Amino acid sequence: MSGEASGGLPAFEPGAFPAPVGLLAVPVGPRVFLAACGILAIALTPSIPGLVVQVAVLLVVGTSIGLIVPLLKSWRSVVRVSASLLLIYSWAYPGSTEYVWIFGVESFFAGLFIVARLLGFVTVLYLLMLSTGPLAIVRWAGDVNEDLGIMVSLTLSVLPVMKQQMETTIEAQQARGLEMGGNLLRKFRAYLAVLIPVVVKSLVRAYGMAALLHVRGYGSGRRVRTPQQLTATIVACYAAGALWVAAALVMMQVLR
Repeated sequence: MSGEASGGLPAFEPGAFPAPVGLLAVPVGPRVFLAACGILAIALTPSIPGLVVQVAVLLVVGTSIGLIVPLLKSWRSVVRVSASLLLIYSWAYPGSTEYVWIFGVESFFAGLFIVARLLGFVTVLYLLMLSTGPLAIVRWAGDVNEDLGIMVSLTLSVLPVMKQQMETTIEAQQARGLEMGGNLLRKFRAYLAVLIPVVVKSLVRAYGMAALLHVRGYGSGRRVRTPQQLTATIVACYAAGALWVAAALVMMQVLR
């Protein structure tokens, strides 16, 4: 995407990909559309082999653009959740007729289906974030709608601040004698004593940001958006997303 089409700003996050080529040269909008189609297709896929094939194709794409290592590292965040889901489904999911010790065979495959779908979702989202970067996504949202862009930007900027505020508040409350352990009721009361000041400070910060935007004249003038020119790469990206969803729908009809 040119600087003119993105309001004089570069379309890609500085330092991430200085000279994007291939899939990385696709503008942010078509990439977001392709990711949305991927999530929808994975949600519609009714079988484990179909999910495995899609995840394998996504890994091939990640390898081709040099993101396979950070992509596989991103799986570490869902390994424990996936293992827990698989264990719980195998043990507690009803309807199994065959068992291996206390784990049902049908239940195991039901849990495996959920895990494969979860990995598909994570892979699509991480491919989008790793290849695009949050700054480019914020700029694209601002091109779509200025209010949407400012909301996405403020949300992404306030999350690390809230995390730091949460840690600081916990340390301050523990210094005053607050105990985070004990039974469930005591833990609830302890976290309530932490969450209330964090939420209040977040509301005060949000009010201050709104006042600052108003003082700086936000909303007084709207930037004229330059229409994006369609290229063969952009058309191919939209077509790939549509075909991805269509293939999932056909698979649903075949396996019904």
